This record gives sequence, structure tokens and C-alpha cells, in this order.
Amino acid sequence: MPLIFRVLDIETIPDVSTWGKHDQITWRLAPGPRSLPDGETLAAVEPTPSFPPPQAHRVVAISHVDILFDPERSPKYALHDFGSSCRWAREPSSMDHDESCLLSEFGRRMSPSEGSVVHLVSWNGRTFDLPVIVLRSFKHKIACKWYYDAKDVRYRYSAEGHLDLMDYLADFGAVRNMSLADACHLAGLPGKLDMTGASVENVYRQSLVADDASMEKAQADVARYCLQDSIQTALLFVRSRYHIGKVCATTHNAILDTFSSSPAIVSAISLDWDRLRV
Repeated sequence: MPLIFRVLDIETIPDVSTWGKHDQITWRLAPGPRSLPDGETLAAVEPTPSFPPPQAHRVVAISHVDILFDPERSPKYALHDFGSSCRWAREPSSMDHDESCLLSEFGRRMSPSEGSVVHLVSWNGRTFDLPVIVLRSFKHKIACKWYYDAKDVRYRYSAEGHLDLMDYLADFGAVRNMSLADACHLAGLPGKLDMTGASVENVYRQSLVADDASMEKAQADVARYCLQDSIQTALLFVRSRYHIGKVCATTHNAILDTFSSSPAIVSAISLDWDRLRV
């Protein structure tokens, strides 16, 4: 039976209304030492807001890249589908509606389709993307049967159901995790290009005081950035198939061709395809 490996990524902004300790701060080392009057130096520290827990992240964008696995075809892995949606509103009262629409659309996409099985692929999705999606869906009364029905979606040590590539490449905590950007650089991918996840909130806030055209452009920019992360995670997944011996070099490069031959993929992100070949 054909399988779909669905690579997903989300972008979020804080929703402190769902976090009882949103005013909590932590302390971290600041750049450079602090000089004392007697000439001694002291490591400088600075306050920083605590990173919100999953339920306190409001989803504003979701992207996916579907890779079809069919052993009867050549290549047996191939780009199948992709997309990215970004929504937010000026009025706080409409924010829940926009998030609910994004999550409902994702839930419908995860509903079983005839003749195919979906396995999720993510980068740090086990501790961030999926808990955020599930808990925010809980808030909006959206059922997540797809998440609870098959234990492998939540089981850490299975590559079926859900493969968290970050956790997998770190041998499930045996070594330090890499950021997505570092993993991309390791594989010859550019990593972060237009923005970072941390800058999405600023883009959102700036759009609230801009005109409608500027807000639409801001949402399109975030959707494109989210899709870029999904595309690069998908290509890391393809490299991992070669790395662990699931496909040969010829097949790996043929899979890349299914990406590079898509005008929409090429438009979304500029890549050195020759550098990615093995």
C-alpha cells in the first residue's frame, strides 16, 4: 500500500491568556563580563521571558510537504503535494476563528484517505509542533483522532506514525540536538533565509498597524518561510533515507529531481540542487 510521509511545520505567536505563569522570567548569561569597581569581573546576567509551554503558542501558519512512497514506482519516493497557509486577524476576537480554521484544515488533511497511510515527519515535532497542534485543537474543540488512534504517532522510538528527525539523528537524546538550521548546513541546504521563527511575532505585530495590502504580504511572507522549513526538512528526510541505506545514490538523486522539477518548489526556495546530490 502506498505511504505518504507528510513533513510538517508550524509558525506561532504567544497566547499568554492560556498560561498562568506568563510573567515568569529566567536569567541567562549576557554577552561579555561585567566590571566591578574593585577591578574584578563578574559574569553578566540578563532577564529573558520564559519560553511559553505548548498550549500558549497560537498557530498562525501550517505548511506540509507530502512525499509519496510506492515500491512499485521509480523512484519509490517522490514529491507528491505541498502547501502552506497563514492566517491572523487585526481584531483579537477573530484570532481564535483563524487559528481554528488552520487546525481544522490540518485535521481534515490527516483524516484517512482510501488507499494510503500517512506518516508524519518533523523537526522537533515531538516536543513542539504536535503538542501545540493537539492542545490548541483541544482549545477549539477540534477532534484529533489521527493523533490518538495509532500509538506510533506518539511513540518516540518508532519511525512509523511520526518520525522526529531531530530526535532520530540525535539517537533519541544520546547526543546533543541540532537546530534545523545547523542540520541544513550540514547537508548543503541554506537553512533560515527570509526570517526565523522568533521573528514571526514581530512580523505579525507590525502588520497590525499596516494597511491591508501590507498585512496580506506579511502573511504571504510567513507562509513562504514556513514552507521553506518544510521543504528543507523534507530534503533532510530524503538524505536520511540514503544515509541509513533505504535508497541508493541513483534513487536519492532521482527523488531530488521530483523536487527540482517543480516550478512552485523552485519559486519558494532557491537551492543548489547539484550540491545536494550524492
